[in-house]
Amino acid sequence: MNTRHWHDTRLGTLGLGLAFPAVLALVWQVVANKGIIDPSVWASPWRVALAVSSQVQDPQFWADLGASLWRDAQGTALGILFGLTAGLALGRSALLRAYFGPTLDAGKAVPLFTWVPLLSVWVGSGEGGKITFIAIAASIPVLFNTAEGVLSLEPRHLELVRLYHLGLITRIRRVVLPGAGPGILRGVHQAVLYGWLATIGAEFLFEAGNGIGTNIMGARDLYALDVVIADMMAIGLVGVVLDLSFGHVERYLLRWREDHRT
Repeated sequence: MNTRHWHDTRLGTLGLGLAFPAVLALVWQVVANKGIIDPSVWASPWRVALAVSSQVQDPQFWADLGASLWRDAQGTALGILFGLTAGLALGRSALLRAYFGPTLDAGKAVPLFTWVPLLSVWVGSGEGGKITFIAIAASIPVLFNTAEGVLSLEPRHLELVRLYHLGLITRIRRVVLPGAGPGILRGVHQAVLYGWLATIGAEFLFEAGNGIGTNIMGARDLYALDVVIADMMAIGLVGVVLDLSFGHVERYLLRWREDHRT
């Protein structure tokens, strides 16, 4: 596709995507101005815009956002590391899949939030519990996507491993990781998003501390719903940035992989 045409298509799609929230905000503001809705329950778009402006100028908001991002980075990194290691092991070992596969499959059906009572007892309801909760959320997509990626390796690649008697580290670095790369990157991409969602959930469910989730709970208690919506918009914006950023990384790495094959 022509680059200019692709760029124009993306801009056109973005314009259509922004049309709905723009119309919704306009209708919402008109309804609020006419007094049809209770302003203490439904903060108008204008009040939300003022709250956004106030938050952007408030150092505490940036401190809370930074605390959430740092918590997310720690938990997600731990989850990716564990998921990648366990996924590689499961993908390469039929014995491990036989032992642990049914348990892991059953564990996927257990809602993530049911871990909260156990984590509160095992590692505490403070920072340790929050980071562990995030790590669990991030590890799940990496583990399963990595295992599936390893299992999808072409037989000719495995034949080369046997033919040249490659060592374990060389085997993983030269054969397993490049061959299973799409599955691994897909899992990591999902982990980045799940980790951010789990970060906000952890700040809701565990003991209070710095964080944008905690800020939302405090604003709710004060019935400052304009601040709640402003913080929700910030959370969504961070999620979009993370998604788009890793999407670019993923495409770049897979392009490198295709170039390397040719």
